[in-house]
Amino acid sequence: MTAFNPRHLARQVPATTWQAYLSSRSIAIPESFDWSAEEKAFSDALIALLEELEPDQQALLHAELRHVHALATQKGIDAILNASDNDVAIREDFGQLRNHAERAMWVLVNWPQTFMTAEALLQFDLGVGKRSWKRQAIKVTEPVSREAADIEGLQAALSEVLSKRKGPRRACHVDVCDRHLDGGVQISVYVEDDPNDLVEFVEEGMRRRTTRPATNLALVYFPASGIVDTVGRGGAKVHQPLVTLFARHLLKQEVKPEAVKQPMFYLNRLRHGLDLPEDSDIDLAAHGIDRIRLRRARLRSTRAPICDFWVGVPADQAEHCVLAASSAHLKDHDLFRGPFNIVEALISIYFAPAEMGKRGRVLNIDLKQSGISNLQDMAEEDAKLAERLLRAWRVSEPTEVELALVA
Repeated sequence: MTAFNPRHLARQVPATTWQAYLSSRSIAIPESFDWSAEEKAFSDALIALLEELEPDQQALLHAELRHVHALATQKGIDAILNASDNDVAIREDFGQLRNHAERAMWVLVNWPQTFMTAEALLQFDLGVGKRSWKRQAIKVTEPVSREAADIEGLQAALSEVLSKRKGPRRACHVDVCDRHLDGGVQISVYVEDDPNDLVEFVEEGMRRRTTRPATNLALVYFPASGIVDTVGRGGAKVHQPLVTLFARHLLKQEVKPEAVKQPMFYLNRLRHGLDLPEDSDIDLAAHGIDRIRLRRARLRSTRAPICDFWVGVPADQAEHCVLAASSAHLKDHDLFRGPFNIVEALISIYFAPAEMGKRGRVLNIDLKQSGISNLQDMAEEDAKLAERLLRAWRVSEPTEVELALVA
């Protein structure tokens, strides 16, 4: 990600969205300010306006704009959609907005709680695949308790485990939120770290200030598969108790976590279709692809009583995908819009015929949320194409080895 510079945001975000943002922050705008000015003239005038604000106001806006900048990426937009329980409305707005920077600012103005949740989700997402990440299976598919007493019990237990033997008990705070696209539940843990005695600049010069910084840990539990991802520094002595204490207090289960070798698939990200994102470099025509559709899906309820539904359509290329079929027949009770996780999926890729009068071949990608697939059974070139598509749809993430090669 590029370094934050308010001038970049001033150029990227249109005047109408800036006007909505500044109005929501009760910033007084001179009547002479020209919102219809040409792009460069507008961005220069906007920066001049921001620089004339009172120091406190200026500091507040710069802090918020840093948060907007952090979410103004494809991963940030994915996190926003993951955080939203009404992503249909957000997607409708996104289609009318210019770029990710404008989308992030628009969500901050109109859905501030979703914006805050997305920041926590993005922080976790950026840790997946790195050294501080661990994936385990606990073989439990229980719903997560949101009871205040259970969350307080988890906070107390983590505080005890993560505090030093000598010294005061460390403060601990736990937030629970849903990851609507992934079908996961995220537990964000904030633990008091060692105090810092910092020297900082203030208006009157410099001062020394003692702070109590918080270190962040996070856990994401996928009820449909019993998979648990954890992100945080400290190795096994942190990851292991984080999982076992989470299960004890919020799942009411005693567990023995087991390492997971294969990466899992985020199949809920298929529920909005198979269009490639703006930043994808995959040329479907160059690969001879005529059409891609979701042909079959298995959905599991997230509420008791737990049950599975299969939705499938005929194999013929001209037939609708399961998303369209479910929407047409079930309407207000569409399974893909309800409290269900996609736990299995079959994606069909239809290639153009090699010769006139012949049928094109079909490549089927068979996936289970737990990480099982038929990729290893494909020809090498087909497997590479399938893996690229799955990453473009954010259904799969790069492996640790691939991340190390990029770093």
